[in-house]
Parts: sequence; structure tokens; C-alpha cells
Amino acid sequence: MNTEEILKQYSKDVEHSENVQKYSLMLFEKLKNVFPDIQKYDNEIDLEFLKKGASLHDIGVYFEKIYNKEHNKAGAKFILENKPDDIQEKDLIFLCCLIRYHRKSLPNPKKHKLYSKLNDEDKIKLNCLGSIIKLADGLDYGHLGLISDLNFEYNKKLNVLTLFLSGNIMLNASVLKAISKKKDFFEFAYQTKLKIKGSL
Repeated sequence: MNTEEILKQYSKDVEHSENVQKYSLMLFEKLKNVFPDIQKYDNEIDLEFLKKGASLHDIGVYFEKIYNKEHNKAGAKFILENKPDDIQEKDLIFLCCLIRYHRKSLPNPKKHKLYSKLNDEDKIKLNCLGSIIKLADGLDYGHLGLISDLNFEYNKKLNVLTLFLSGNIMLNASVLKAISKKKDFFEFAYQTKLKIKGSL
């Protein structure tokens, strides 16, 4: 099966997966203007990784009890053991790591075997793209698709990046709290402090 077929067969919430993919692409598009270094990932191959990782990030919900693992780890394990037809063998670990790090712990090359297998260049790319997926997952807290637009404002002197959101998000304090809990990977990857504001 390819990634789309895997999503359709095993996803518990396809709409949420589509929202996270949409928000991931929105975040990437806006971040290019703030961090020019990530423009090198603005190509068909890397953007496809971003889309696939975002789409499959919650696939492990289906396999939690089967593998007796939290769903981020279960999802990575399932994909590792069932390589999608549209993913090359050399890219499999990278996709698994995108899924693995959409929640909880940050990548740790000393403790996490899959991450340690990536070369230095792919680790940097994984951090940049994976942290976007984790943040996008927070943007769709409650799986309601509340956000209509977003933008960034960067204070270079203070090294503070402010994420402005528009949509019903501004009315929901619990969503903003959830996003704040998901920003740790992003701050690690982009070496900046991230603040969230509920309106553009």
C-alpha cells in the first residue's frame, strides 16, 4: 500500500490528518520568509516528506494496543515494518522519525536508535520539518479545523518569533494552551523563542 492507502485504511480521523497537512504547509510557506535557510527544502521531494509525515502522524492510534506503545511510537514502528510503496528504502527512517516526533520527547541521538541512523544533514532537515508537523498538530487541537490563516513576526534583537493566528482559534484558550505545549520541538529546531497570539 502507498501512504494514501495506508491513511484511508488505518486512520481514525482523516480530516484531522488533512488539517495537519494543510497547516504544516502554511507554516512552512510563512517560515521561509523568516528563516531563509529552510528555502532549500522548498522542493518537490522535501515538501512531499512534509505532507506524508503530516498525513500519517496519527496513524499509530490504530496500532497502540497492538504494539503496546504510545501512538507516535506505534505509528513509526508500523511504517518501519510496512514500508509504503511510494517511499524509497533510504527514506523510510526519515518518514518514521517525522511520525515519531510529533508529540512528547525531542530527538535524542544517544537514546533514539532511528534518529541516530540519520546523517547530520537529515537530522537538521528532520528537526525543521518534524517540528513544523508537531506545531501543526497543536494548531488542530480538538480536530476542529479552526484556523483560517496565520503569520509570523520576528524580533531579531530579542530572538522572539510571534505566531499570529486567525479564525475561531482566538476564542478558544484551550487551543492556545495546547499549541504552547507543542512548541518545544520548534524552539529547539529553529533556536528561537515562540510566542502565540490569537489574532492577526
